[in-house]
Amino acid sequence: MIPTTSILSKEEMHEIDRASRELLWDVGVTVYDEKALELYKKAGAEIDVSRQIVRLPSYLISETLSKCSPSIQLYGRDGIPPMNVGGMRSYFGTIGFASNALDVETETHRPVTSQDLVDIFRLSDVLEPPHFLLTPGTPSDVPTELSDLYEFKIGLMNARKHLVIQAKGEKNLDKIIKMASEVAGGFNELQRRPFLSILVTLTSPLTLRSDSAELIIGGAKKGLPLFIESGPMCGGTAPATLAATLVMANAELLNSFILAKIVNPAVPLVYASWARILDMRTGGVSHGGPEFGMLRIGTTQMAKFYNLPSGGGGILADTKLIDAQLGMEKIGTALLPALAGTNMILGMGLFAEENTMSQEILMIDHEVACYAQRVLQGILVNDNTINLSIFKDAAPTGTYLDTEHTLENFKKEMWIPLISSRGRLEETSDLNLTGMRSNAKKAIIKAMEEYNPPSLPDDIDFRLEDIIQA
Repeated sequence: MIPTTSILSKEEMHEIDRASRELLWDVGVTVYDEKALELYKKAGAEIDVSRQIVRLPSYLISETLSKCSPSIQLYGRDGIPPMNVGGMRSYFGTIGFASNALDVETETHRPVTSQDLVDIFRLSDVLEPPHFLLTPGTPSDVPTELSDLYEFKIGLMNARKHLVIQAKGEKNLDKIIKMASEVAGGFNELQRRPFLSILVTLTSPLTLRSDSAELIIGGAKKGLPLFIESGPMCGGTAPATLAATLVMANAELLNSFILAKIVNPAVPLVYASWARILDMRTGGVSHGGPEFGMLRIGTTQMAKFYNLPSGGGGILADTKLIDAQLGMEKIGTALLPALAGTNMILGMGLFAEENTMSQEILMIDHEVACYAQRVLQGILVNDNTINLSIFKDAAPTGTYLDTEHTLENFKKEMWIPLISSRGRLEETSDLNLTGMRSNAKKAIIKAMEEYNPPSLPDDIDFRLEDIIQA
């Protein structure tokens, strides 16, 4: 049996769906984009032109959901098997866009550089998980208006895995698609085996910005997967109850799905959320507390209620240090969404409230994700795993260490950590409180010995640069 968890009953999910539909009709969504307003109107929405508010009838929501797929395939390159995103399958990925990097050599925080992205993309390409990649940081050594283009270029040139990309509006999205097409061997090939998804971040409360609308419309026209996420802050940009925050997140996502399906009924969509709480003591946003994981369970359940692929934050931490709090928050925010069946869990490589990226953290997160994956495998009960003959084979000594059954099964049953410390106390007495960090640094060096660059045309750097500068 595969272990699972839930936080909402069927009745409660129906109630959240009902409240979301009522919210979208009675209150509506403010839409700051003329093209989007026209599309909503043609589809049957009620438009308050003077206030730019869109009110959506329930039937339009139901029609949109009927056009959505329960699973989608997201591809990598160079023969990497595609991810089948849907059902109870969970994949772990990196997350951005941090402004700071924790230098692995000096252990100091500093602004992210392009080389930092090269290094962490290459490490991400070697480790498994992560299974897919979202740029972990925003480089400070490129023009701000072009940072999304350089992030994508660095990802293309240093990693084979599926890329979730951000774009600063329609113009930069077009350039990113052109760059991807150069690598794919043409747009038709990119469309057939999409190795990128387009990240769309929504604004709470109940607002669709012009740049987000451009990405939804532009991505849908191209038929490329849209990873759409809503991130209301409970007590800040959403009411101060988790249930009302789930209603708002759900309503914002349903609204954006309607726009995408108006443009292209076949566009692949992922229902994702970053719903979290506003910490009333500090005024900051918490990504590491129990509520973050609870909200991931709730949003994942709503995605499954609608039979949609799901995504959202996980393996995140509020702490500014690599300490015991980091471990507590990382494992908590990894296991809860994983047990709920969140399909795409993003958070690897970041800490300090998503403000700092780090190769060390990525290596630790790899350990955390592998831990979670072992839990998801559950306990297999069959004739082999409980074969009574193994008890007879061990008699009369009572040891199973050298039995054939142990040799056949221990690697399947027992998780072997990469950087966690185990063994007798006398064997670990030389370790201090930075023992895991020390092991992580050694593992980074060893992992990078396996890195080989993606297969790319010799002149690809110049071709991509020409597109960026056009």
